[in-house]
Amino acid sequence: MLNNFFVLISVWFLAACASLGPFSKDGEEVKLRLSAEPGKSAETRYYSTSRILTYTDKQLVKDRTETVDFTVLNQFQKVDEKTGTLHFTSTTTRKDGMVPLHDLAFPEKDEVIDYVIKNTGEIIKAGRFPAQSIFFVPSVPIPDDPVKVGDTWTLEHVWRSSRDGVPLKLEIAAILKDLVTCEKNKKCADIEISGHVNLVIPPDRARASFASRVWGRMLFSLERGDVLWTQTRSREEMVSAQDRITVNSCMVSELKAGANFKTQLECEPKEEAVTKVPAL
Repeated sequence: MLNNFFVLISVWFLAACASLGPFSKDGEEVKLRLSAEPGKSAETRYYSTSRILTYTDKQLVKDRTETVDFTVLNQFQKVDEKTGTLHFTSTTTRKDGMVPLHDLAFPEKDEVIDYVIKNTGEIIKAGRFPAQSIFFVPSVPIPDDPVKVGDTWTLEHVWRSSRDGVPLKLEIAAILKDLVTCEKNKKCADIEISGHVNLVIPPDRARASFASRVWGRMLFSLERGDVLWTQTRSREEMVSAQDRITVNSCMVSELKAGANFKTQLECEPKEEAVTKVPAL
């Protein structure tokens, strides 16, 4: 089965909580860029759950749920202002669940991956993985130019499935919903995303049809230059001559910004909109 695509939007980054008050001024523009401080580290917890339904001759033959709860530690070695690149290692320090983390573009437990990424989100190096792999799908949809509330931008990327080498294309649209208060009156960008993944092969060569829709919300700290929180959902369906597989998925994440994580990690893989961001 093809990889679980919705997590591509959250390679760095929980269920919606109380709403935040607006921080934005009319027409105010902000520039979104990833940043970090050399010698510092960032810890993010993720919770992913998927419900997988398998049909044969229109009859449900298997219904299973896959869940994984894990924590990733990023340790930053270098920030090159001239080239706009961040150099760091990523390690999964805790894992509860049997889902292969490579399928989600994360290191396995105790594995260390060396990364070099641009502050625009483009991934230059991801350990030993080839540039055509899922590990090079940009982690955050970052616009080239400054944006204001209501502005939209897009992200496109082509890679190959790790299981069968099928070429896939991710197309995402993002909108700056608001500038809101976070982390003790700091400023964050409330970003909504939506899009899909398509097979990049002619229909007459495909042995099955595939459709995938992805949507969600993220909270990007303008001061930290990092994603504080995400909730992302997806629906995927693959249909062959006799079989059909439907996957509904949900992932939540939170960056540990203080002594403890602040929100409860839980998420149901339902086809519903993500309408709020939490008060972090």
